[in-house]
Amino acid sequence: MSLDAVRSEIREIDEKIIDLVAERQRLAAEVARIKQEKSLPIHDPAQRRVVLDRIFTYAVESRIDPVAVRKVFEILIEMSEERQRECSGDGNLP
Repeated sequence: MSLDAVRSEIREIDEKIIDLVAERQRLAAEVARIKQEKSLPIHDPAQRRVVLDRIFTYAVESRIDPVAVRKVFEILIEMSEERQRECSGDGNLP
């Protein structure tokens, strides 16, 4: 396989990752709606730990760097919380 062919496959994967992040953000808006209905806070440290522990384990099982994966998911969780704040009308408030 040529370098260009491999780069093309990587580009396709990158676009799929972006599509999945967009879907995750769409679901974050739904989470915001549910949390508002139930008067739950946006920031949920216990749920954050559950997600980070789950993805860490999955990364280990998948034989990829779990520390790097954890960093990526910390960013995704921050993005999700920001989307929830936007949807709930709280803007950038913590």
